[in-house]
Amino acid sequence: MNLILVERLDLNKKGLLQKPLWLVFIGQNMPSLEKLWSKYLRRFAVDHWYRFIKQRLHWTLPALSTPHQCQRWSDLMPLMTWQLWLARDIVKESRLPWALITV
Repeated sequence: MNLILVERLDLNKKGLLQKPLWLVFIGQNMPSLEKLWSKYLRRFAVDHWYRFIKQRLHWTLPALSTPHQCQRWSDLMPLMTWQLWLARDIVKESRLPWALITV
């Protein structure tokens, strides 16, 4: 396990340090810092996907009773997401009536 401290200067505040960022890498061979940073930047897409499946696909809504059922439900989430993404061109966009506000 490698612990990495990232300190950045805030240019708007005349060289003061921004809040420190702590990263952890767990693995055999630590990649270069450039590769680690590019992987860190990819986390935004992953965070948005988790928020989407929790809020829109109701990942956490079912009250499942066994760990096996929970795992199966979680395994279905990426499949449902890909199906929605692949079907995006065949779905007609229909705005909700209250969203048709014109300025």
